[in-house]
Order: sequence, then structure tokens, then C-alpha cells
Amino acid sequence: MSESSSSPEVLTGLFGGRSIATLEKAIHERDGQFEADFSSYKLCSRFQRIFSASHQRGVGFEAFMRGKDSNGKFIGTSTLFANTTSDEDKIQLDRMRLLLHIKNFAKAEIDDRWLFVNIHSKIMLGRQDPDVEFLQEVLEHTGLPANQVVVALREHQGNYETVLTDTIKNLQKLGCLVMFDDFGGDSANLDRLWQLHPDIVKLDRDFLENAFKDPRAKRMFYKLISLIHASGSLVLVEKIETEEESFVAMRLHADFLQGRFWGDLSDKPVRRPDNAEDEFDNNFQTIRHRCEVEFQTEERRHNLEMANFTNEFMECAWSIADGIPIQRAARSLLRLKRVERVYLLNNKGVQVSANYFPNEGVAVLDKRYKPMEDTEGGTWTRRTPFQDAMRKPGVVHLSQPYRSNISLNVCTTLSMTVNKGDENFVLCCDLERLEGMILD
Repeated sequence: MSESSSSPEVLTGLFGGRSIATLEKAIHERDGQFEADFSSYKLCSRFQRIFSASHQRGVGFEAFMRGKDSNGKFIGTSTLFANTTSDEDKIQLDRMRLLLHIKNFAKAEIDDRWLFVNIHSKIMLGRQDPDVEFLQEVLEHTGLPANQVVVALREHQGNYETVLTDTIKNLQKLGCLVMFDDFGGDSANLDRLWQLHPDIVKLDRDFLENAFKDPRAKRMFYKLISLIHASGSLVLVEKIETEEESFVAMRLHADFLQGRFWGDLSDKPVRRPDNAEDEFDNNFQTIRHRCEVEFQTEERRHNLEMANFTNEFMECAWSIADGIPIQRAARSLLRLKRVERVYLLNNKGVQVSANYFPNEGVAVLDKRYKPMEDTEGGTWTRRTPFQDAMRKPGVVHLSQPYRSNISLNVCTTLSMTVNKGDENFVLCCDLERLEGMILD
């Protein structure tokens, strides 16, 4: 399929309005699909499959509009809208797109997949007559249930918040799902997720690309997906082009996968999938196996390393319980690579010892953070290392990664209760986090 980069022609729409009846006059069936005449172009629907990483099968189709000129060359949606200068024609084009996609999908009589459709956001936010009402009319006209439709919207800066909020509420009230498209752009922010409650968030491809450039970006991508899940939304990663990108997306717990690796835009009529003959099953099996192997490899490495730290850590704890000062008890522990500091908390979470660092007391603290070097007397009651140790005494705990407040590193903390006389203490040891590891 070829697609020209631009078209000099200014597109003009249909005479007589933008109702379904008017739009239907320009629609005809060809080779099992519905197409439409718009200006000198033939408009058609193209579909790309969307897969569930957990179900390991297709769960939906995203519809894209293409325009074909008299020479058979295709132009994309953005070019079509860019060359349509009249507001009335833009609305007609947007509604024709919606009607075409839904007619083609409904024709396939698929009852267990979603149809992902776009509504042109700038037109939607600026027009007076609600798109939701038109969408409802199209669904009634075609007989497609609203619960099979996912409407993709983009956020826009400006005085559109009320319109956007109302549109999302009305779409969900209609029975549709709502997806934030290309989340991560200039106007997107996490606050909007819990305020607007989208059902699905499609992440901008930049997140995936950056995950291959920097281990920290990979970890942040993982945490972003976790935050989106915590907000109540599912995550779709788009424009996946290689097996390696698919592997990373699945490894970071993305819910849905989309892109050329899973199948490019199809010019064939959308059809009911036959899972028994799904041509992508081998891809899932290959990547699933890679995920399992990677997870087991990380877990083995993690357990071996932790066994080494745990032995020395417990020796330190037992020595302190026997009355040996922490500075002496921690000497062997402080010789291990990645150990950043050792310190002791009381049963209130207050640090009652100094920080003991490797290299005979030379702190790993960045000089710019000198005011934070002395943490004796600080209270760590809210920190999970203290809470976990008090909750399950006598067990060595390993915290989730977090930004250390005494170094430039992301660290994890070993913690364990220590009985010293009649008092309980919590021994803590900060370890430098290995970048790139996903296992928590």
C-alpha cells in the first residue's frame, strides 16, 4: 500500500448536510467493504488488530481512514483533514469516517471484539452539536452495540476541560469505553487520569523508544504503567515494530499491544478471527517463553545476590543482639559491593545510630546533598523497611526500589528486627539498585 505524503487539492465535502441519510448517499460497497465518495477521493476503512498480552489473542481492531485518488495513491487521515479547509467539510469528513468504520465493522458480525475509533478532537471540542449523539445515531443505524466501541480522544490545552469531561461522561454513559490516545504529549499529565477516568490509556511510542536508550527510562516506563493501573485504567502500547519491543512491552506489564509486528493495516474486509488458526500464536508463544526465561534468570540472579547479602546482614544483626557495637558488627557487610550504608532504628522508627558507610567511613553522598548526610535522629516510621520489619519480626525484608536521600543512586533496603536486651531495634542496610532490572 502506497501513501503520498501530501495532496495539493483542497477537499470539498458533500452537498446537503451531514446527517446519516446524506452521508449514506455517498457510500457504496466494493469487494466486501463499504467505501465513500468525498470530493475526488474514495474513502475506505483500514483495520489494525490489537492484542491482549494476558489473553494472548486479539481483542479488537483499530480503524483508520485512507483516501484513494484516481491514480490509486493513498493519503492518510491527517493529510485529508489538513486539505479540508471548511469547518463544515471537516465535520462531514469526520462523521463519514465514523460511519464508514462502524458500518464495515458491523458487517463482519463480530460480537467478541472491540472497535477502536477516533473522533477528531479539535472538531469535537469546537462544535455545538454533540458527537456523542451522532455516535448513538450511527450505532442505532448499524445495530452495533455501544459496549463494543472504544472511542479514542486526545487531550487539548485551552478552555476545553468542561467539554472534554462531559464528552467522556456521556460516552461512558452511552456504554462505550474511552481511550486517551498518545498519552505523553505536551498536554498530558497524570492528574488527568484520576480526574477523567479513561478506561484505556495508549502510551506515546517515545516511552518505548527511550526504554531501549536508558535503563532509568525503562524503570520509569514500568512505574508509569503501574501508576496508570493504579488510577484504574488499562495500558495499550502502540507502534510495536519488532519482537524486542514486544518483549519489553509485555515484560513491563502492558495490557494491550499494537503495531506492525502484530500485523500492519489490512486492506481486507475485517472478519471474525479464528483463534485456532491465529497466525500470531507463534509470536505470543515465543515472547511468552522469553518473558518466562528472563524472569527466571533475574529471579535466580536476584536470589543469589540476596543470599550473599542476607548472610552477612543476619550475621551483623546477631552480633548487635550479642552486644557488639554496630560499627564493628557491620564491617564484613560494608565490604560487599553495592552496600551503601548501615544504620539502626529504634522501635519508634527513629534512627538511633550514625550512618556507617563503606571505605572506612567515606560517604557516597554527593557533595550537593551535604545537608542530608547526617540522618541520625531522623524518623523513618513511614518507610516500608521499618514497617515490614515490625510487621514480621525476625525476617529479612527487601524493600521496593526508591531514590536514596544520601546518594545519587536508586536503592533498596534490607531490614530486620534485632532484640537487644529488653528493646527491639530495626537494622537497615541500603543497597545500590541494579539498573535495568524489572523484578521487584
